[in-house]
Amino acid sequence: MSGETRMIHFSLMDAYRLGIGYIRRRFQRTAINVTSIALANSFLTSLALSDRFYQTYSAIEGGTLGIDAYQYWLVAVALIVSVVGITNAMLISVYERTREIGTMKCIGALDQHIVMLFLVEAVIQGATGGLIGYFLGVLAALASVGFTTGFDIIFKVGSLDLAMFLVGTTMMSIILSIVASLYPAWRASKLPPVEALRYEL
Repeated sequence: MSGETRMIHFSLMDAYRLGIGYIRRRFQRTAINVTSIALANSFLTSLALSDRFYQTYSAIEGGTLGIDAYQYWLVAVALIVSVVGITNAMLISVYERTREIGTMKCIGALDQHIVMLFLVEAVIQGATGGLIGYFLGVLAALASVGFTTGFDIIFKVGSLDLAMFLVGTTMMSIILSIVASLYPAWRASKLPPVEALRYEL
């Protein structure tokens, strides 16, 4: 019976509203996360799209233009740094919101509700950073390839390729953001309600 009294209705839309509210209140920290994701994604998009442009140019004009393999290792490092940064920022967020989490659990929020809240925030940040990073990466690729081979080659790559890059890199940003937030979300969900309410920053 006690388990039934603790149950509350907590939908994905509720988590979205709470997540947006927190993002607005902690805009500076959110901006750091989004910037981290955007920079890593722009680097990846720029290299991948430049490589696609160079392949198209080589097929038309001949030659072996392309991206050096070591540059993709730099992308991997950037992605790892981004994940570590997001995890650290989310852990700080857990400490800052300890009393808020305790209050939610005392009025009936379950562990999965807390996890959902943090993961929804991760999706919002990942999608925002992914989209910003994509467009920055496209601009960087256009500038790099345009000055190297001429801007005509840009129009030889189809819009479907660009759309696939957009979907792929944005989804990757969302997944990375979720992965980076899993441990902080689990940590937040395990906070004892009574102790959380006593917590002072």
